[in-house]
Amino acid sequence: MKKTIPLVALVVMLAVPGAAYAGCMATVGLSSLPKPDLRVGEPWNVTIRVLQHGRTPMSDAKPEIRVRNPAGKLFRFKAQATSRVGSYLARVVFPAAGLYTLGVYDGFPYTQCARVHTFKSVLIGAV
Repeated sequence: MKKTIPLVALVVMLAVPGAAYAGCMATVGLSSLPKPDLRVGEPWNVTIRVLQHGRTPMSDAKPEIRVRNPAGKLFRFKAQATSRVGSYLARVVFPAAGLYTLGVYDGFPYTQCARVHTFKSVLIGAV
């Protein structure tokens, strides 16, 4: 009987972290993509919606918009929580004209679960 208790405790301790990561998946949606006529220096204000398992709004995510210019330089724009649970607002300003890849880091609370969701590339025009 004495050996059973430590074994049960060990099983419980190993199971808890697994249960914590069982919901280790989020989806993101954007309120809009940059307008086709967006120019350098003009803001693109976008709402990011982060849902755990594609269903439950996440209040503890730390999302950010990530764009990469043609030379490969990465620009990050952190989003701020709005009054709607699971919704975050980001203000993105493209620094130069060109074709940018567009991604959204979901900011999942467990870093090993967080990922970048990719979207269609955007072409930003000169001023």
